[in-house]
Amino acid sequence: MKTYNFDFQAIVEAAKDVIIVTKAHPISEPGPEIVYVNKAFTELTGYSYDEVVGKNPRILQSGETDDTTKASIRESLESKTPIRTTIKNFSKSGKEYWLEISILPLKNEAGEVTHFVAIERDVTEQKKYEFKLDGLSKTDPLTGLLNRRGFNEIVKNELSRFKRTNSQFSICMIDADFFKKINDTYGHAFGDLVLKTLSDTFRNILRIQDSAARIGGEEFCIIFPDTSAESAMHISNRLRKIVSETPIYPNEIPVYINISVGVSEIDKLDVDGEKIMERADRALYLAKTSGRNRVCVELINCKVQ
Repeated sequence: MKTYNFDFQAIVEAAKDVIIVTKAHPISEPGPEIVYVNKAFTELTGYSYDEVVGKNPRILQSGETDDTTKASIRESLESKTPIRTTIKNFSKSGKEYWLEISILPLKNEAGEVTHFVAIERDVTEQKKYEFKLDGLSKTDPLTGLLNRRGFNEIVKNELSRFKRTNSQFSICMIDADFFKKINDTYGHAFGDLVLKTLSDTFRNILRIQDSAARIGGEEFCIIFPDTSAESAMHISNRLRKIVSETPIYPNEIPVYINISVGVSEIDKLDVDGEKIMERADRALYLAKTSGRNRVCVELINCKVQ
């Protein structure tokens, strides 16, 4: 076999990918101890060679680093098996960055694993693009609110939290009254302006923990975390009054819009978000058939405000 006399350290130093070598033992604090980092590491992280050698890679992590990913890396180190994953780390200045990381065990001549090498590629820009696409897929392009997919994800998360902590939440469904007549009278451009104005009103009035969505046509949904149906009713009624008092101008003459609202609270028997949405929809239907421009709450029976 032909052999080559390469300066491998020079190659590693010149590599664009980040390379870190750690001792294999111990895995837990204070290990795994870093014994080598290349120039690409210092350029990306802002840490000098001397600042990190003798430390462990956890200095690059924070509470925002995904716990599941950290656990899978630890499991791989303990079993001394290779792993490839993506992880968010933080530079010395606190700036976040994403890495595609491959960790491989290094053996001595006796076949014993003595070190690990991590080869890491900066994929921050790719991740930003993925997050942007994901955000667009969950956002209504006209209003900038969540769309149905994005809202369903929020409901799913709140339902999971309710099952774990019994933290109640409520949902309201909102319909712009006589929206078809508005479109027919003033045109679709004004109809779009109405929807955007309603969305802006929601954003201005709702609490920071609340989430609003346009789920189709002139129909909207709002989720109120840590909120009973009665409290959600009061918030919704305030929102309804503000909407009814906000003029929208198709020309020099203002037009006033009303909304109907149906509210429902999570129930311990709900196994998914569909039931609470159905109850809120029934309450909305009652609000519309009872005269519109009102809030109905489905508790034991409907309360019209």
